[in-house]
Amino acid sequence: MQRIAISYRDTGRFSQLVTDYLEDAPPLREFYRERPDVHGLQAAATARSFDPAARMVLCEVLEKQYAGMDVGPQIRASLQALRKDRALTVTTGHQLGLFTGPLYVPFKILNVVRLARQCSTPERPVVPVFWMATEDHDRPEIDHAWVNGTKVQWPGATAGAVGRLKLDGIGPVLEQVDPLLGMGSHADELRALLHRCYRPEHDLATATRLFVDALFGRFGVVVIDGDDPALKRVFAPIMREELLNNVAERTVHYADQRLAAHWKTQAHARPINLFYLRPGNRSRIELEGDRYQVLDGGPSFNLDELLAELDAHPERFSPNVLMRPVYQEAILPNIAYVGGGGELAYWFQLKWLFQALQVPMPVLMLRTSAAFLAPKDRERMGELGLTPKELFTPIDSLRKRVAKERASFSVSLLQEKENVKRFHADLQKRSAAADATLTGMVAAMEQRALRGIDRLEEKFVRAAKREQELPLQRLEGIHERLFPGGGLQERRENFMPWYAREGPAFFDRLLAELDPLDPHFSVLPA
Repeated sequence: MQRIAISYRDTGRFSQLVTDYLEDAPPLREFYRERPDVHGLQAAATARSFDPAARMVLCEVLEKQYAGMDVGPQIRASLQALRKDRALTVTTGHQLGLFTGPLYVPFKILNVVRLARQCSTPERPVVPVFWMATEDHDRPEIDHAWVNGTKVQWPGATAGAVGRLKLDGIGPVLEQVDPLLGMGSHADELRALLHRCYRPEHDLATATRLFVDALFGRFGVVVIDGDDPALKRVFAPIMREELLNNVAERTVHYADQRLAAHWKTQAHARPINLFYLRPGNRSRIELEGDRYQVLDGGPSFNLDELLAELDAHPERFSPNVLMRPVYQEAILPNIAYVGGGGELAYWFQLKWLFQALQVPMPVLMLRTSAAFLAPKDRERMGELGLTPKELFTPIDSLRKRVAKERASFSVSLLQEKENVKRFHADLQKRSAAADATLTGMVAAMEQRALRGIDRLEEKFVRAAKREQELPLQRLEGIHERLFPGGGLQERRENFMPWYAREGPAFFDRLLAELDPLDPHFSVLPA
C-alpha cells in the first residue's frame, strides 16, 4: 500500500481557519508575513538577522543543557553550526507529554528535520529545534500516553511548571508499559530506552530531553528548554514592555476584532500575559489597584518592586501561551515554526504583537497529519466497497450506506416516492378543476404518504443492518482503529507500538513520507 493523500478540507476534521490558510484565502493574508511554501521560507531566511550577543547566550545555554549527556556527532554538528553568524533554525515545540505523548509529536519533529534539510545551504545552515514546553503547568494534559489502545497514566498532583516535576512513581508506569509494547523486534530496545530515560531521580524535562535525543538526535535535532535564567535575561526587555504597556492585550485585541469577521479566536489575551514561577506554583500576575499580585497566595509588588524583581530574577517570570512564541523568536534565529491547527490559530493573533515588539515573525507551517491503516483493514475496506477517503465520513452514514449496498433486498423506496408524487400531481390537477379548495387536502394526503414511505424505508434500513451485522462489525472495527474514541488516531495513540515493530526505520519512513510543504493528510500502511 502506497501513501494515500487526502486534502485537509475533504477529511472534515480540520477547522475553516486551517483550510483557508492552506488555500491562501485572501482575508487571512494580513495575519501572517510569508506563505508556507518554498518562496516564503526563502524570503524569511533572506530577511532574518540575529543579534550576535543573543546567539552567544543561546549557544552557551545549549552547551550547558547538553553537559553530561553522551552527545552524538549529529548533535555536536548542529551545536557547532548554530555558532556560525548566519546559521538559522526551524522550530517545533510541544508540552512534555509522557513518552512524547500522541503520534503527532514525532510528526512535528520530523517535519522540522525535513524543512531544515530543504532550507540549508553551505553558507547558511539551518538547524532543526525541538522546544520543550517545560513551563506549562497543566499536568492532566501531559501525565498519560495511549499505548496500543490502553491509557497509561503517571499519578501525581499538579505542582507548578511540569518540567521541574520529579518522576516519583514512574516505576509502576514503566511496568505497565512493558507488556503493551509486545514482542516486536525492537520492543526490548525500546523498553531499555524507557527505563534509562524515565528514572525516579530525573525530572520530566530531563527525561524528555534524553528520550527525544535518543530517538531523534541522529537527525541533528537540538532540544532546548526555555526555563533558563540566561535565556530569560535576553527576553527580559520584552517582559518589561509587557508589564509596563500591556502590549499583548492591545495588539491581540486588535487582531481578534479583525479575525472575528471570519473565524473564531483561539487564545484570550489578559492585561498581563506573564506568570510568576516559584516552587510548586506557576501563577498569574494581576494588577489590583496599584499592586501587582501573584495569585495562589504569591507575593505582591508595586511597579518599581516588580521591575526590580524582573531585573534581578528574570527566570521567575514565565510567558503565557501568547507570549511564548515571542520568547521563542527572541532567543532563536528562527525562520519557521511547525505547529498544529490550534497552535497556528493563536499565532495568527500575534502579527501585530511581533510588529510592536520588533521581533521577526516566522513562517507558519502546518504540521503534517497522518493515520496508519493495516493491510488487512485495507483489504476489508475493499470488500465493503470503501476507499480510505470515504472512511472520514461519519460512521452512522457509513453503516447505513454499507448495509443498503450489501442487503439481499432493495432498501431504497425512491421509485415508490416518485410514483406517489406523480399520482398526487395528477390528483391535484383534477381537484383544481373540480373545486380549488380540495387542493390543500390532496397536498396533505401526499405528505402523509411520503412520511409513511420514509418510515418504511427506515425499517428496511434497520432490517438490512441486522442482515449485514458481521460486515458492519468489521467496518466499526476499522473505523475505531483509524479514529479511536471518535478522534484522529494521531491525537491519541503513542508512536511506540510502531517503533517496537520497525525500530528507527519507522522514523526514516515517516521522514520520507511526510512533507510539510505538501498540504495533504496522509494515510500510510501500518
